[in-house]
Amino acid sequence: MNKGNTYRGNIAKLNLAMLTNDANFGLGVYVIYLVQLGLSLAQVSMIVSAWLIFSSIGQIPSGIFADRFGYRTALLSGSIIFTIGTLLFATSSDFVLLCLGYSLTGFGSSMKQGADYALLYEQLKAEGKEKEYKRIAGKLDFFSIVFSAAAAVVGGLIFTINIRFPFYAEALIAGAGILSCHLLKEPPRRLKKTSFMKQINNSFSAAFQTPRFSKIFLFSALIGSISMMTFQFIQPLYASIGIPESLFGIIAACLFVFKAGGSWLADKLGKIFSVDKYLVLHASVFGLFLVLLQRMSSVLYILPVLAVFYFLRGLYAPTISTYINNKMSSDKRATMLSINQQLLTVLAATSVGGLGLVAERYGLQQVFFVISIMSLLFLILYVLTLRKVEMD
Repeated sequence: MNKGNTYRGNIAKLNLAMLTNDANFGLGVYVIYLVQLGLSLAQVSMIVSAWLIFSSIGQIPSGIFADRFGYRTALLSGSIIFTIGTLLFATSSDFVLLCLGYSLTGFGSSMKQGADYALLYEQLKAEGKEKEYKRIAGKLDFFSIVFSAAAAVVGGLIFTINIRFPFYAEALIAGAGILSCHLLKEPPRRLKKTSFMKQINNSFSAAFQTPRFSKIFLFSALIGSISMMTFQFIQPLYASIGIPESLFGIIAACLFVFKAGGSWLADKLGKIFSVDKYLVLHASVFGLFLVLLQRMSSVLYILPVLAVFYFLRGLYAPTISTYINNKMSSDKRATMLSINQQLLTVLAATSVGGLGLVAERYGLQQVFFVISIMSLLFLILYVLTLRKVEMD
């Protein structure tokens, strides 16, 4: 088999593995699902926080695991854990079991995050095509998002038949993900034999190797966490303005089309927007539009705002992962991507639980107000550092 066929075959298998991880049939209804099982909005926020916490806990160990034992092994392990979690979440009614199941899906996903993009970069590097990374990563994200959008539409429809059907479907597709990860081939690379603690120390040292890299590394996680916080309260927002639950999945699918568009255009827009400009745009748009969202009560105004949010979020993964991959060596690549994601999820995890209490006591408008203040604060801090660091 020639290298071109190996290249195309492995990328196709990775795409399949990413698709099975994004079979979000319950994407548009998971909050309503938990509410209909008898949970309060505060309890739902606790479950989401648990997901974020377990996802965060798994980030650094999973990145190191992938760098030390192989990207394929990390992806396969993550798929198994993720499948167990989806089964538990789909079949339980007890708060503790639902929390445990959702937490396992978070930990399983974290085993995959970083390893998938690192495997892609190493595969392209082995073929001498690493300059194609951002374009191909954007396309893989595009296909994953489109598939997720289609799954959300189907999930919203079958939710009206039985509230558990979307989550049964997720468990079924997640099981297929185990097979797709098993079929992957590990790209050739030179591994450095270092102790676990030394690898952690080396990775954290690398995160602060230059002022510019450390600034982008930290603030990309802080600014990226804003969208993660915001999206947890979108379904209650729909319910508050009277949108039928059967339309939640369709709306989620439409918004994911905008996210897919962001991923698809990431490479082209990257020629116009540097990483710095993208982060400023992301923080400023989220901050200002969240202020407007507090005063909107019509779906005709709310959905265009959310469409802009999702488009910007679609740019995030290709833009930030390209920057980190280009700066890191093979033995640190997955670890650094995981650390960046961990910083993002830690902030979101520590915030979502408190924001859930704010929603119950003061309403959704105050939640969006708090998030908008955080976004604008991160923007101000980031802009203040722009002239204080040297370019790499």
